[in-house]
Amino acid sequence: MPGLSDQKIRPTVKPIRRGQEEKERLQPSLQAQAPSSVPLEERVPSGIPGLDELIGGGFEKGSTTLVMGGAGSGKTTLLAQYLFVGASQYKDPGVLLTFEESAESIFRHMLSFGFDFKALEEQNLFAAISYRPHEVKKLIEEGGGLIMDTITSIGAKRLCIDSLTSYMALFETAYQARESEIALFDMLRKWGCTSLLSVEGRLSDKERRTAGLEYLSDGVIVMHHPRNQSARYRAIEVLKMRGSRPSERVCPFEFVDNLGIRVYPNEIVFYDVNDD
Repeated sequence: MPGLSDQKIRPTVKPIRRGQEEKERLQPSLQAQAPSSVPLEERVPSGIPGLDELIGGGFEKGSTTLVMGGAGSGKTTLLAQYLFVGASQYKDPGVLLTFEESAESIFRHMLSFGFDFKALEEQNLFAAISYRPHEVKKLIEEGGGLIMDTITSIGAKRLCIDSLTSYMALFETAYQARESEIALFDMLRKWGCTSLLSVEGRLSDKERRTAGLEYLSDGVIVMHHPRNQSARYRAIEVLKMRGSRPSERVCPFEFVDNLGIRVYPNEIVFYDVNDD
C-alpha cells in the first residue's frame, strides 16, 4: 500500500521544519507528567524537550541514571545536551568524563546542535576530563581524587560518564566487575552530582559486561534505533526512575538542528521495538 512504510517510520508525529523551530524551553504541565513522589523543586531538569514529561518533571537530585542503547542511538548527544542546557540555561556547572571518544571530538560534533562547550569552559560552567579506562580504574581505587578535584573546582552539579562499557571490560571476573560497580556508585553518591552514565548494549544482551548496573542505578533510560523494513527510526523509553512512576510509553524522538534531541511524550510507537 503506498505510503504505508512512511507511516510506520514516524507514526502520528507532526512534521517539523528542521532549523526553523524556536528553541522552546518546555515546561511540562503537572497533568502531563508521570506521578512523582519527589517534589518538583527537588528535581533536576533534563534539558531534553519532552523527556521530563516521562520522568515526573526531571531527575531526582543526586541520582544516578543509566542511558543505554546501541551504537548511533543518541546516548552521547543526550548526555551532552543534559550538560549544556544545564549549564547555559540553569547555571548548573557540569563535568564530562569520557573514556572512548576524546572531549575535543565530542565538542566538535556537538556544535551542529549549537552546543558551544568552549564558551561554557571560559565561564567556569563546564569541565571535561578524558581518561583511558585503566587510568580511571586506578583513580577509582585511589578514591577518585582528581575527578573530585575537578567537580569541586567548578562546583559541579551535573556529571556525565561516556561510557562505562569499556571501563567494565577491564575486569577479568564477574566478581571483580561487581565490586567495581558498587565502589563506583558509592563514589558517585559521595560526589553529590546528578549523574548520567552511558552504557553500550541492550538489557537483552546476555553477554553484556555491564549487566547488573541497572540494579544499582536510580534510573534506566533506553534509546532504540531499530530498522523497520528499509529504514530506521528512533524511540526512547524509561524503564526505571526512583521517586517517580515513569511513563510506560515507548515514544519517538528525533535530532533537531540547533536544538539537539526532542522527545514526543504524547506519541507512541505502534510496532515492536526490536533492535538489531
